[in-house]
Amino acid sequence: MKTIEKNNVPRLTIVVGDDPFAIDLSKSKYLEQIKAAHGQYTLENFDSTSERMGDFTARAMTASLFQEIRVYCVLHAQSLSDKELTALDAALSYEIPDVFIFISAEIEKKSSAEKKVREGLRLKERAKDAAVSVQDAARPYDNKVADWIVAQVSQFYDRQIGKPEAQLLADTVEYDLIYSELQKIDMALPPEARIDRKIILEITGATRTMTVYELAAALGKKDLPAALRVLDSLLSSNLYAPLVISAVFKHFWSILKIKKFLHKNPALLRQYNTRGYGADSPQSIAAYEIGLACGLVTEKTKNRVYPVMILSGIVNQAQNFSDNGLTDIIKILQRFDVDVKTGKADDSALSLQMLCYKIVNAV
Repeated sequence: MKTIEKNNVPRLTIVVGDDPFAIDLSKSKYLEQIKAAHGQYTLENFDSTSERMGDFTARAMTASLFQEIRVYCVLHAQSLSDKELTALDAALSYEIPDVFIFISAEIEKKSSAEKKVREGLRLKERAKDAAVSVQDAARPYDNKVADWIVAQVSQFYDRQIGKPEAQLLADTVEYDLIYSELQKIDMALPPEARIDRKIILEITGATRTMTVYELAAALGKKDLPAALRVLDSLLSSNLYAPLVISAVFKHFWSILKIKKFLHKNPALLRQYNTRGYGADSPQSIAAYEIGLACGLVTEKTKNRVYPVMILSGIVNQAQNFSDNGLTDIIKILQRFDVDVKTGKADDSALSLQMLCYKIVNAV
């Protein structure tokens, strides 16, 4: 850990957002900074069921006769009453020697709870104070996860990661598991070493069973080696073949619907194939129209267009197969499903591998 000067540790840290993992990490990092700069400390958490906020803050504002380091935590500030927020806000202006305060609030953007906390604790004003750290722990949008990983690695792990490597991690690991995988990677690397593709694949590959959706995507891309790697991962767990077939069937049924829709709307395909960024880009607008027509997104899930339609590559996959090839794949999957369920075929590794081979080689 880097040497931390006493004056560099904020006397007050406030973290707000809808990502509890980021909030917990911010708290742990703050306590680590205090310990590195000041040594041992005592920690007190506010509990509204056993104490009034006024009594809690009164202890924090009272200087210690023994010059001990004290840390006071107020978690879930969004659940405080207006009266409690007022009392807490009044106490935060005092700078008491050897006292550090951590406050967190789990709030969604543009919610009434966010407005209540931001105004009640005057976060905009406090953010201008050099001795105060106001942090945003909002969960990133799906198309911003890689950028978010780059920032998190730099802030919390004293390391560097490139955008391509961050995107690989985002594509490989579900969002809620990213923190735990980063911690494993951090422990596996020497101090300050850069996070590269090799360590990401080594750590995530050793700890994660791949999914049937990854198998479907690999088949849609006609990437047989990748499909067989996913299949090996699935076979290492308790694989239930009908569920695998169901997921692959739904994927190719969606591809077939996209294919037929684009035949009738070639201008949308040309628009989709243009490069663009952001929800208002021509590509995103076209992706939404395609996804809406094919039942992959709805008006209520419009914000999911990027991961469902663009990041997944499903529209590109529709261009990998002819109409006849997709029809043949649907028939192959239906027949295999029936044969496995009726005992006419087995669900052995060899049978599933041959199924993958037939799908990828459909023209």
